[in-house]
Amino acid sequence: MPTSAVSRHILPLCLGISLIAFLTMGSGIALACTPFIEEHPSWSSASFRPHTTAFEHCEVDEETYLRIVSQWLRNRPADAAAVSSLSLGRVIAYPWLSRHIADSALGKADWAARISRAKPVDRGKLAAEVLRDPTLLQRLAIPFEDTPYLASSVSFEKVLFGKADAYSSNSNAGAVIVPFDAQLWLRITPRN
Repeated sequence: MPTSAVSRHILPLCLGISLIAFLTMGSGIALACTPFIEEHPSWSSASFRPHTTAFEHCEVDEETYLRIVSQWLRNRPADAAAVSSLSLGRVIAYPWLSRHIADSALGKADWAARISRAKPVDRGKLAAEVLRDPTLLQRLAIPFEDTPYLASSVSFEKVLFGKADAYSSNSNAGAVIVPFDAQLWLRITPRN
């Protein structure tokens, strides 16, 4: 291959790599996950965002969840518009929550037998038992302690199921079907 042909193919590749390096490092763009709470005053709601851009896949550990929600609640101005819900988005972005839900399902009496007999349309009813378990709300409500707000309930939709050995804390749990993901919201009420 002649030198000019190699230059024609290699030069654009080198320029592309240099441009990517400049954009990610030279311009100060942060590649690390930067979770925050986004308020939607016209809807009286807020959303927990795992990162400033929706193009990055970021997982949120429990410590980060507790810190971000606690800071948000403590820093809200007293005269701020009331907030009635906090969207957490997909549970799968919170691996500790995903495991909690899968483990809770496995802990239900006769879960394996009940889920194996359930028709796909009826699985949601079984998942509702798990997602309405008070221990889930108690865990999510920890950052609300000593704030003017209460996490009063959990609501959800679009529950996904998978094998327990992939999603529970027990990698030997087998192929029992468990819920592991859903869209999740916390209902928020003022503390009186």
